[in-house]
Amino acid sequence: MTGLALALAAALIPAARAARVPPDYAEEMVRRAAATAGRLNQEGRHAQAAEWGSEFQRHVIEGAAVEYEVGLAWYRLGRTDRAARHYRRTLDEDPTYAAAWYDLGEIRLEAWDLDEAEEAFARAAALRPDHWAGPFRLAEVAARRGDADGFESHLKDALSAGFSFRVVLGDPNWVEYYRNPALAEVIRRLVTVYSDERLLPLFETTPR
Repeated sequence: MTGLALALAAALIPAARAARVPPDYAEEMVRRAAATAGRLNQEGRHAQAAEWGSEFQRHVIEGAAVEYEVGLAWYRLGRTDRAARHYRRTLDEDPTYAAAWYDLGEIRLEAWDLDEAEEAFARAAALRPDHWAGPFRLAEVAARRGDADGFESHLKDALSAGFSFRVVLGDPNWVEYYRNPALAEVIRRLVTVYSDERLLPLFETTPR
């Protein structure tokens, strides 16, 4: 959207609110704005996505989907502090926004804030029970705590939702988990039952 278009939209929004325009009009504006910011993120133009989404919300209308794209842009730029703030704003507007819960969990996991990471991933998993990402990350939280029972339980949930152990082969975190005897026993058991035991040696080293 050009600067002129933003200005025109900003001028129209107060009138639209005064006239009690149906909510689906505002929802469509947010949807289109989020699509624009999302396209910029997909193209790797993250700084532009952050600026565009913020300006849209400042001058036109706020929306969880746009706020999420701004957070994602900052996350991709490595500014996890700013990303987390925008993800929390997204969730203030829409607590059912599973992707924001998941990304916030990623940030807190990277910071070793396991309690907050667990809460965020649990919310994401409850909102998207059809996807393995939430329970997979919950398994990682359990692994970092040395909780073999929780590790196994969450991994089973992830496997039932389509997770494959091939995703983590060579991952340095999983190499470390495999060095923990209790966690290694869980990995060996589940790989043997749900995958291919010939993968097990690949958990022992990180590829160079």
